[in-house]
Amino acid sequence: MSDTRTARGTGLWHHPALRAVLAAECVSMLGSSLTVVAVPWLMLTRTGSAGAMGLVMAAQMAGTTLFGTLGASWAGRAGPRRVMLVGDACRGALIALVPLLASAGSLAVPLTAAAMFVFGAVMAPYSAAQQVTLADVVGEDGTLLSRATAALQGAMRFSMMLGPPLAGVLVALFGTVPVILADAASFALSLLVLRRFLPTTTAPPPPPSRLGTAGVRALLADPLAATWSFALVCSEFAWQGLFAALPVVALEFGERGPTVAGALSGAFGAAALTGILLVGPLLRYLSAPVLAVGGRVLLALCFLILPLPLGITAVFGCLVLAGLFNGVSSAPVAAVRALRLPSAIRPEALTVATAVALAGGTCGPLVSGMTIRAEGTRTLFVVLALAQVTAAVLHLAGFAADRRSAGGKAMSAAGGGTDPTVAPGPMPPRETPGRSALVARDAVPPAQSRDS
Repeated sequence: MSDTRTARGTGLWHHPALRAVLAAECVSMLGSSLTVVAVPWLMLTRTGSAGAMGLVMAAQMAGTTLFGTLGASWAGRAGPRRVMLVGDACRGALIALVPLLASAGSLAVPLTAAAMFVFGAVMAPYSAAQQVTLADVVGEDGTLLSRATAALQGAMRFSMMLGPPLAGVLVALFGTVPVILADAASFALSLLVLRRFLPTTTAPPPPPSRLGTAGVRALLADPLAATWSFALVCSEFAWQGLFAALPVVALEFGERGPTVAGALSGAFGAAALTGILLVGPLLRYLSAPVLAVGGRVLLALCFLILPLPLGITAVFGCLVLAGLFNGVSSAPVAAVRALRLPSAIRPEALTVATAVALAGGTCGPLVSGMTIRAEGTRTLFVVLALAQVTAAVLHLAGFAADRRSAGGKAMSAAGGGTDPTVAPGPMPPRETPGRSALVARDAVPPAQSRDS
């Protein structure tokens, strides 16, 4: 058996594969954060149409949602390493083509939208492959996987905070094309890092399924994984609806509107990063499922305050607290759900789950715009609060059902007695007999240890 105390220590961060995943994500996400500004600006300046710009950006999200379900079975058969390498190669090539496609005259908009559709199609399998890789590296332990996932999310959040302001400066100095090409270079660098340090797994691929049906069945078979997946759809809907509403909220402050909008977004981002950094310390006192559920309940309470007649200071405070609780809970949610899925089908199931959650996120801005136009921001905040409360209830329901199931099995194992010393708790992690030699080697002391 592994030495838990060593596994929970700093040895986790000495694993080359884990460091490679973190470094690759930080580099590629920084590049992607640059193009969040550069690509819309390029389309706007080339076409002069805000509608064309919106169509191109919407195509990316549509690709993520559609391929996340239709291509999930491919992601399961290919394996996480191949998915990540192919993903970086495809996204780098596609983003490098965008400046050329945007100059194609009357075909500029449909060609660029098609490229961004394929670009987005890679996102759901890639995200799922990252989570599967973390589990392969650090083992089937919820606390350690929560810590590793928090590190990955911290790298992503840091790059997302740094990228857009840097992109504004670089676009002003050099124009959009060099900035977009820098993003392509970031994917190439990520590909080289992953190819060099990511281990090749030897586990046999799962049996093929059509349209991700095996992944859907795996998600629905486990009550906690199923309810938490539905909860993330509601939560993503609420977050994207809120972000879409922030500029409208800021406009209420007249000339200070742009400054207020920037401050609100920046405050949320900084608070979310702070919450991610707190995951490791909090896991010393709380289990990953408890931290996940507690954070989601507190997050819902923050959203319940937003419909009240608030000043800008109170709105600012709500966003800070919401960002903090989101950061604290997001990594444990991802880790606990991932470990409830059989390892052989995990890539396919997580790809489907990511795509469905992002579909909820796509609906958020659409509902936000229609609701604000018809009823105003106060009504929208009520809708978003209900969505987050629903998400919190689903997290609680899945957690409670899991504890009841674990408690019943514990009493059954004891011969049907009611020993008060046997406390219900989360089901133990599934064993993964087919794990690679890399993971087995890490289970020997000194072990290397591993949660939204």
